[in-house]
Amino acid sequence: MSSSAPASGTSATRYDTWLLKTMNDARTKRFHATRGARRRIVVAHMAATAVGLAGMVGAYAWASPWPLAALLAALVAWVPLTGFLNSMTRGLLELRVRLLDERQVAERGEVHARAHRINSWVLTAALLGFYAAWLADTSLADLAVPLATTGLLVWALHRLLPLWIAALRVQDEPEDDEVEAGA
Repeated sequence: MSSSAPASGTSATRYDTWLLKTMNDARTKRFHATRGARRRIVVAHMAATAVGLAGMVGAYAWASPWPLAALLAALVAWVPLTGFLNSMTRGLLELRVRLLDERQVAERGEVHARAHRINSWVLTAALLGFYAAWLADTSLADLAVPLATTGLLVWALHRLLPLWIAALRVQDEPEDDEVEAGA
């Protein structure tokens, strides 16, 4: 995604140009230049997401606004981590398709397909779990918090799993030709 012109030949809007430039900002590359750094960012993003979701569920489960402090604290880390994820994928999931080349469109499709398969298994496991609870004569009142929690978690997974998968699939960039020629 090093070019600034759309791959499909249609003209880019100012928003497209700004987003492409933002997603390919060279200043952020040093933060995710290695596979280990990318994995740490993904794990940190997952942790911040888990803390934020725990704050949301806690506020619901205990009918108290205090657990929302965890959500706010997690949000402080979550926003820049999301920016790093988008930077390391060069906006693969955020840019409009017309700005992507054929390889990137194929990669985007593969990422979404993998996320869909994983989320399908998670939904199946959740459905079987609630079916088992129903067979055990668990009342709907007793399932209110687990149902709300599961719904929120599945929704978050649906939204974030493609980004996590795309970030984990990023390959190290090859060394510059100048560095190789000098060696």
